[in-house]
Amino acid sequence: MMVQMHARAIALVLGPVVALSLQGPQQQEQPILVGGNVRKPERTHFVQPIYPEDAEAGGVQSLVILEMTVDGIGNVSNVTSLRGADIVARAAVEAARLWQYAPTLVEGRAVSVRFSETVFFILRKPRTVPAGVVGGNGMFLRPPAPGASTASYEDWEVEGEAFTACPCTTPCPCRSNAAPSHTPCHATTAQHFSRGHYGEVDLSGMTYVTVGPETWTAIYFDERSTPEQRQAVLDIYASMVPGAPQVYRSVKTVPIDYTTSGDRFSKRVVIPGILELASRMRTGSALMSALGMDVWSNRIFYGDTSVYRYEDGALGEAWDHSGRQSNHKTFTTSKRMYDTGRMLIQHGTGSGSWSDAQNRLMACLR
Repeated sequence: MMVQMHARAIALVLGPVVALSLQGPQQQEQPILVGGNVRKPERTHFVQPIYPEDAEAGGVQSLVILEMTVDGIGNVSNVTSLRGADIVARAAVEAARLWQYAPTLVEGRAVSVRFSETVFFILRKPRTVPAGVVGGNGMFLRPPAPGASTASYEDWEVEGEAFTACPCTTPCPCRSNAAPSHTPCHATTAQHFSRGHYGEVDLSGMTYVTVGPETWTAIYFDERSTPEQRQAVLDIYASMVPGAPQVYRSVKTVPIDYTTSGDRFSKRVVIPGILELASRMRTGSALMSALGMDVWSNRIFYGDTSVYRYEDGALGEAWDHSGRQSNHKTFTTSKRMYDTGRMLIQHGTGSGSWSDAQNRLMACLR
């Protein structure tokens, strides 16, 4: 998916373009072609390709296909460019040499494998930050309209878990009332409600994904959800900031695969052809939460993404922020909490330090 290079230039990294097949017995020293029962290894360390300045200045855009050879311990032993403009292909090769992968096992033996990776170098126009959203990231709510009330919204309460990935450093400055360290803030959050309701609408088992960079730019609802459930989620978000327009560039119903490991520390969500996101809480973070701004919780647990790739051609958005920060949360959140101002995110100002209202709230939370 897409890796943000800077405001106008990005490189997009995708998975294999061509399915390669396993052909006959392989000698131990020869790399095995990925395909059939041999799956492409998971990338565990990612270094983003840097868009060459001369390529950007010259308006060069190009698809680069790389042939990767990864040894038995997951190191890139060889990488060559099969296709793409030389000026950007060199940058893709240089970055790919530093990538690392999980070892591939065949019949219990670690083997060397060969497969393809794809990088798109695409020039983009700068994005303007919408009014009322500090830093153009999803950690700040649009301000409610003056005199607006939540009286027209149904009572709601949800319990569940969520995890968010973005390109920021750790700790994510957006979580503590500051601007993001990397803009625009490509924050993606996967949410799963174990139970919940909006009025009479049962939200138990509801799964969906929200994607930035602006607040709630796109929402992907699991195809098993009902129209009533989807509308209920939209109404919940609207009730958080009554009277403020919620702008969605896209609302889609898609198949979503959301999984959590047995120890609850690792989570993964996949929207075929659009999103792959996997994260694991850090060992220390799993035992200690941090106060942070979030729509569902005032406490978060930091982690790291092994993969974070996104592409939606209909929106013209794509990136790859694998290997960056993530954060997890479990929550029981209600309309009453928002009505009484008990969420840190309601008092965000983007000043770079906690606001007076947040400090008063944190004194109670501690």
